[in-house]
Amino acid sequence: MSGISRFSLKNGVAVVILCVLVLGYGLYSSTQIKQQTFPDISFPAVFVQVSYPGASTEEVEEEVTAPVEQSLLSFKDYDSLTSTSAENAANISLTFAFGTNMDTVTADVESAIAKLALPSKAKVSVMRFSAGSQPIYEAAIFAADSNSKVDLQNLLENEVVPKLSKIAGVNSVELKGTKSDKLNIEVDKAKASQQGISLNTIQAAIQALDYALPLGSINQDSTTIPIRLVGNLSSLQKIKDLQLSPAPRGAAGLEAAPKVKLSDIAAITTVGTQDQITRFNGKESYVMHITKTQDANTAEVSNEAKAILAQFKTDSNLDIHVIQDQGAEIEKSVADLIREGLFGILFCIIIIFLFLRNVRATIISILSLPISIFATIALLNQMGYTLNIMTLGGIAVSIGRIVDDSIVIIENIYRWRQEKGTELKGRELAYRATKEVIGAVASSTIATVVVFLPLAFVSGIIGEFFRPFAIAVVSSIIASLFVAMMLIPVMGAKFFNKVKPHHAEGKLIKHYEKWIRGALNRKKTVLAVATALLVASLGTIPLLGVSFLPAGSTPAAEIALTLPSKSTIAETNALTIKVEEYVKNLTGVKDYQVSIGGGGGRGPFQSAGGNTNKATIDVQFAADTEMDAMMDKANVELKEIVVAAVPNSTVNVKAGQQEGPPSGNGIDVSLYSSNQEALTKAASQVNDLMKQNTKLKDITNNLQDVTPKWVLSLNQTGIDANVSAFQVMQAVNEQIRPVDVGTYTLDNKESSITMSYAQAISSKEELENISIPTASGVMKLQQIADLAETNAPVTVNHDAGKAYAKISGTIKGDASTSSVTKEVQNDIKSLALPEGVEVSFGGGLAMITSGFSSLGIAMASAIFLVFLVMSMTFGGLKTPLIILSSLLFVPVGSLGALLVTGQSLSMSAMIGMLMLVGIVVTNAVVLLDRVEKNWKTGMEMTEAIVEGSKNRVRPILMTACATILALVPLALSDSSSGLISGGLAITVIGGLFTSTLLTLVVVPVIYQLTGKKRKPSEDTF
Repeated sequence: MSGISRFSLKNGVAVVILCVLVLGYGLYSSTQIKQQTFPDISFPAVFVQVSYPGASTEEVEEEVTAPVEQSLLSFKDYDSLTSTSAENAANISLTFAFGTNMDTVTADVESAIAKLALPSKAKVSVMRFSAGSQPIYEAAIFAADSNSKVDLQNLLENEVVPKLSKIAGVNSVELKGTKSDKLNIEVDKAKASQQGISLNTIQAAIQALDYALPLGSINQDSTTIPIRLVGNLSSLQKIKDLQLSPAPRGAAGLEAAPKVKLSDIAAITTVGTQDQITRFNGKESYVMHITKTQDANTAEVSNEAKAILAQFKTDSNLDIHVIQDQGAEIEKSVADLIREGLFGILFCIIIIFLFLRNVRATIISILSLPISIFATIALLNQMGYTLNIMTLGGIAVSIGRIVDDSIVIIENIYRWRQEKGTELKGRELAYRATKEVIGAVASSTIATVVVFLPLAFVSGIIGEFFRPFAIAVVSSIIASLFVAMMLIPVMGAKFFNKVKPHHAEGKLIKHYEKWIRGALNRKKTVLAVATALLVASLGTIPLLGVSFLPAGSTPAAEIALTLPSKSTIAETNALTIKVEEYVKNLTGVKDYQVSIGGGGGRGPFQSAGGNTNKATIDVQFAADTEMDAMMDKANVELKEIVVAAVPNSTVNVKAGQQEGPPSGNGIDVSLYSSNQEALTKAASQVNDLMKQNTKLKDITNNLQDVTPKWVLSLNQTGIDANVSAFQVMQAVNEQIRPVDVGTYTLDNKESSITMSYAQAISSKEELENISIPTASGVMKLQQIADLAETNAPVTVNHDAGKAYAKISGTIKGDASTSSVTKEVQNDIKSLALPEGVEVSFGGGLAMITSGFSSLGIAMASAIFLVFLVMSMTFGGLKTPLIILSSLLFVPVGSLGALLVTGQSLSMSAMIGMLMLVGIVVTNAVVLLDRVEKNWKTGMEMTEAIVEGSKNRVRPILMTACATILALVPLALSDSSSGLISGGLAITVIGGLFTSTLLTLVVVPVIYQLTGKKRKPSEDTF
């Protein structure tokens, strides 16, 4: 390592130029690197969505879900296979472990589904999910002037959406709340029956008007001319004038009846329909969602979209309200982390100046900061990483560590110049001073770097999210080592030629010498106190509680409203208006956005099919709103309003969702049973039990919604009359289901045509009186079939092909995930659940168990790697083991700091402890490096320890204080995510503070105890 410094001192100008080039390229890369909120993680999951219009839940389950599940169950090594079947739609998800080749899996899933014989009306789509597949920009749009004659929908669909779609990096632009024309044909049942005309007859007649048939070709003048017979259904009048042939009359059925026009037996009307209603602050609006491609820059795409919308806002007098803007959120996150980083840099500068009392030394030591930071950004850009909370957080966390190497080297050069005066020339002195500490600096930096290697093998979502963080930390620290070895000696040689000699020891050194000599004389007392502190700190773990990630609070709430399953969108809209009236009067409400019907959800993973009985209201509150109290109050009061207006309706108010990985503060209880009635009862028992727990909120039960079901079965009369199930199905379907005729261009406007009887079946009696043609003549349905009444779930859920129910809840506030989960588990075990119901638990505790296990292995591996580096640096086993003993003092400060600040022991705190494995040993290495050299020169053991400790106490305190103060802004900030949170910074600050103080006292004591049996030895080979 000293060879690099020697080369740099001989080629100082080249080193400076190289550093300027690196800095320049880093500055350029900072303008080119893409920005995102979080790393774009592709989750190892495949989603199969099926739309099956007109199908009941049972039909979807039997004809679609079951065959798809059976084909996917043959796949190997999947983590979970779950499905949800509902009216008109099914959703199946297949998840794997991170690291699985999902391109291959997706292709295999598509191939497996392509082999299935699914119903012709079922439309299947296979999709992947990544963190970047969600909308990056959402806005509510309406006309600023309610009297404006501008066709807003036409403007948005034909001008705004196409222009936004052309932006480089835009994947899709979706417009919600649109209206479409629909042609309704309502057939008079009595008139049609009198003429013997059925809906199928009318459907066939309409479809027969639109045709294109090849008739062959002829040759004319050596030219082949194809001949086609074409008929077009091009106008509404053609449908109204459609001639229908009634059924033959007469005894023999041979008497032809005169034809009738469709308009004589049916009302034909064009109506505007809306599959989804959207409002913003009570005003009807359109909602626009913009998603980006995976490699696009979120901030750039968002800014370009806003610029285009701003132009239309001015030109067309639009009112645009932003619902979500990831571009602005990213810019804020970047600005916050940069601000915290700059405060950290400022604190570093102050600390260095206070210790060295020299402006030049201070400036030289912080040169490593801009060079290392911008070199890291350049490397991240080259590796395809983005600037996000994780990479920026890695740089911010590393700021204090980046200057450590430079501090140690510049402090030693500065001290040498103070002690040697003008005895040595600049380059010679810089080289010797650097050589004296370069071994300790390099080994401690390498130890810090290797700590992050095991993170590459941490599985699950934590490993995926923290990998960019680790790369940012490692890159910046390695860059800082090269700056310290190459540039700092060059600068020290150039600018430290006129330093005033200073031989007297300062007050700090004198006081520390008294402490260290006192500690060496009271070894048992020192070790006893250190051991007591360690035991006491470990005893705080039960008091801390354990969580997966700190659960950040967001001033937002989501109100989910569900009416009985057969409710129309108009009925849902009427009830939603009542809820809106309540919401707008809540304290602290900033704005609220309503979505009624549609697929639900955002982005490409909305549930297939419509949910006309469901509405969602997203509410944004002022930052100082007490959300838990507000939601508890709203849940009680809204329930009264909703149930009073529409019986059997449900409403649930829960906290708004945050971006990024799950916080792991939830509890999932899964119940399995082949008996649907037992499963429903057990789900209700568990749901009621969890609602009674005051530490839980947002309780949901996926089996809560049920609907009446009528089950028909052929009786003996029907069997004797040779009635087939198909006959019954055809006759009943025509009476109760609208017939989808198709979509046609009528009068230059595209319209979908739907046909039904004007007199809809609305009661059991009417159903039983449907006429069924049989070999014995026309019979009523009640004569040939028996009808039984029962209840059935609106949705049917499967886990690995088995029916299951999931009851979920969120843990309130800072309550311990592990303790609350265990409490719930014990409560459920005391329940008398129906026979045959199996119970399993998931959620936060499972994530904690897996995550802590992975990080525990990573920490053990990191300690082993550090030991390996230390043994290579110092040789033997004793000194490396003494250095590792400094890690015993990490829990004293880390756990104590978490307890004092009210933080739980989370994954972010564990990452902080992993970082400390590398950071803390730096102090012991710097200390014992000098002690070892003194001892090997023949100095008496105690004096070797005292002199080495006095010599290195200043750089140790400088580096520790610089690292600690650089993290203070991050620890105090509330703008960081749950991953790079105050918990991580607090853990590092507390652990480094106590380990530094104890290292300066306890490590020398341990060294002296083990050193009595050792003899100085010369380096030999």
